[in-house]
Amino acid sequence: MPSFRSVSVARFAAAIVLLCVTASPALGALGSSSGDAPTAERGPFEERNQLPFNLLFLAFPSRGGRTLLPGEQQFLVSQTYSNTLIGSETFFTDLNPASDARQRLSPTLVALAQASHPGLSLFFLDLEHARTELRWRAGILRWLELGAEVPFLSYRGGSFDGLIESYHRGLGLPSGGRELFVRDAVEIALTLDDEIYFAGESPSLFQIGDVSLFGRIPLRRSPGGDLALSAAVKLPTGKAESLGGSGGTDYGLDLEGTWRWGRQRLHGAAGWVQAGDWSLFPRFEPASMWSLLAGYEYLSKSRLSWIAQVQSQSSVFRGLPQADPDLSRPSTELLMGLKRSSRDEAWTFEAAIIEGLFNQNNAVDIGIRTGFVRRFPGH
Repeated sequence: MPSFRSVSVARFAAAIVLLCVTASPALGALGSSSGDAPTAERGPFEERNQLPFNLLFLAFPSRGGRTLLPGEQQFLVSQTYSNTLIGSETFFTDLNPASDARQRLSPTLVALAQASHPGLSLFFLDLEHARTELRWRAGILRWLELGAEVPFLSYRGGSFDGLIESYHRGLGLPSGGRELFVRDAVEIALTLDDEIYFAGESPSLFQIGDVSLFGRIPLRRSPGGDLALSAAVKLPTGKAESLGGSGGTDYGLDLEGTWRWGRQRLHGAAGWVQAGDWSLFPRFEPASMWSLLAGYEYLSKSRLSWIAQVQSQSSVFRGLPQADPDLSRPSTELLMGLKRSSRDEAWTFEAAIIEGLFNQNNAVDIGIRTGFVRRFPGH
């Protein structure tokens, strides 16, 4: 990407985090005694990286180290909606229109770009996409928790491009090349060797994705912190040709922990995933992926948790010869928001904003997450 897609947005997001931290009265409780703390914690947002290509493969949702006790159950319904316009530099420089008219990407333009950069894997993503998620977790035994995740994927042209451009102009932020392309369109392109995938309209407005099954065992349980090990497998239940899934079976492991003092929580996780085949590109061998999470949660007296978390995931294109550098680098996101529970902690509402960090050309521009959790206590 051109240099104008700099870290300006990341610095702006970091400034918001710093402002929230320094202004929050919650920090007045820093170092307070653990006896002053609420009994319930809500954990990090059970979110995964939202880059559209990453959504096709297995990833562990962000969770704390606490596993459910026998008889406990949890149902989550969430919706994450993101706006993304990123791509290889050639689509923002070599293919600029001669006039001021905005352009649409086409198979012809993608083929020309591939021909001018032989052997280089190129990509382009201009769309708004949603991931609707149903997740169930249950404590089966004291040492075993099981769960399942059923996602639904949607690809839309959306309606927020004009608002985002106005926001960038108003704050003096770089446009990221948005002024070159038509607004509110779906344009997806990926080239691997001599194979090309192109979508000039929505592959699907609502489709089931690949279902994932999870198992967790506690490694440590204590008032000061919990540690758990998770294993998962993703099954090819979605349609690869319409970007509902990868068409292959993935599996992985994740180590998750929570540390507690007073009303504060630190959550961390490190995961590894072995990706299976990708049906759209039979000759492509996806790389194994790693993921990292660091999150902070503050529990207020009003059954409210304030949460900020940073999570990063490596790319399935990592190590691919002649890959666009942005395509093969890790994708990192910042989430900031809140969770509010009912008096009996049976229901929890959550909301967060998502912002791409560091390299702005391999992450979503901005996203919004909302969700509801229903909890059932154990026996």
